[in-house]
Amino acid sequence: MDLTLVDPGAPGPSGGSIYNDRLATALGDAGHRVKMIPVRGNWPNASPHHHRVLAAALREGPTGSVVLVDGLMASAAPEAVRAAVDAGTTVWVLLHLPLPAETGLSEAQQAAFAASEETALRHATGVICTSNWAREDLQRRYRLDRVYAVPPGTEPAEIAMGDSSGGNTGSNAGSPAGNNTPHLLMVGSLTPRKNHSVLLAALADIVDLPWTASLVGGPLDSPHATRLMELAGQLPPGRVAFPGVLRGSALDAEWARTDLLLLPSVAETFGMVVTEALARGIPGVVGRGTGAVEALTGGTPENAGGDLAGAVVDPSNPEHLSELLRAWLTDAPLRESWRAAALLRRGTLPTWATTATTLLKIIDP
Repeated sequence: MDLTLVDPGAPGPSGGSIYNDRLATALGDAGHRVKMIPVRGNWPNASPHHHRVLAAALREGPTGSVVLVDGLMASAAPEAVRAAVDAGTTVWVLLHLPLPAETGLSEAQQAAFAASEETALRHATGVICTSNWAREDLQRRYRLDRVYAVPPGTEPAEIAMGDSSGGNTGSNAGSPAGNNTPHLLMVGSLTPRKNHSVLLAALADIVDLPWTASLVGGPLDSPHATRLMELAGQLPPGRVAFPGVLRGSALDAEWARTDLLLLPSVAETFGMVVTEALARGIPGVVGRGTGAVEALTGGTPENAGGDLAGAVVDPSNPEHLSELLRAWLTDAPLRESWRAAALLRRGTLPTWATTATTLLKIIDP
């Protein structure tokens, strides 16, 4: 099968760009021909020039060709999607996050993005999203009927040993360094949607216990990032690090020392970082009411009984998060239960080949 995948060609890693790249690789490994076309621009607020480039990219193939286009662009360019479909191109939108779901938007901006996105998705052949939660969310938002869930796969990874043998509450309590100091990790862009400020407020309540934390991601030079670093600066020295965007061996090393993943976002359509943690046997804490719950539980309701590989918290309540972290830090059986559940989930995670197969059944039944 010949496919074209049009994406923003973002310079830094994001959940959407990683999904697009690994999906394209998996499709290629399965014998399909995938042409990647990056259309760089300030999406979804791109210039008219970049809109014209996108419109041309969507119509680049012959009549009847199949195009996958990232929703960050497609949702902002309904006329380009309509023109491509009218010309005979099959256009599937890969929607990683609804445009109005981003935080920091005014009501007018949310309304404008919602109107543009709904129009684009109705013009498209269909919509691919990354979880059942995301599919149901889109159906509620726009009353669409051609929305399909294609969850991300996971890459095989070594089991993380962590910085702790389970934490302790002994004589080094309150010290940020030393043996048996649990290491907490959050991986995600330093944007309000990821909810770092609530995490930092929760961490401030447990500085009497030993732990360290890394908040991996960027950009580090934004006003929001500056505010986050100011909040972290109010904690004892050495507790919270902002290493920026990590890749390759540097990111692998960070994973290897991690005992617990934190993702208390206010909006996530899936949260691939959660399954990346589970692939290493690392449990996670995620925000309730987001697709990250599906990533953590494998689609099983969080209250279905049995041990979870972590926990689900109210993302608006730092006290809830701090109480949960205090329990995890001081309760060895709880830590062992989360770790055991994470190792069990590790053996059930889908591969990117599964993702490619699921997609192909939808777009080429």
